[in-house]
Amino acid sequence: MEIIFTDQFLSRIESFSDFIAIDNIGAALKWVDGIFDHCEQLRLHPYSGRIVPEFGRPEIRELIHGSYRLVYEVKANQIDMLTIWHSSQLPPDNP
Repeated sequence: MEIIFTDQFLSRIESFSDFIAIDNIGAALKWVDGIFDHCEQLRLHPYSGRIVPEFGRPEIRELIHGSYRLVYEVKANQIDMLTIWHSSQLPPDNP
């Protein structure tokens, strides 16, 4: 299954990694690599993440990566990585 990284997902990763890099560039790079590595499991197990409770739609799911929520949508032949937010943040109104 193909994984598509939306502009919003990539932009949010960049913002978070820029913030982490202020204190530790190496940690920021490791964090970004970890995010993309974690997403790879979805190729074989697209439903391995839980349904996002705030949305309640079975096709909108999330992986938890440390303190971050990686929100994605399962489609027929692809997975769209929609957004990422820190668990201390309120989720957007819709993904």
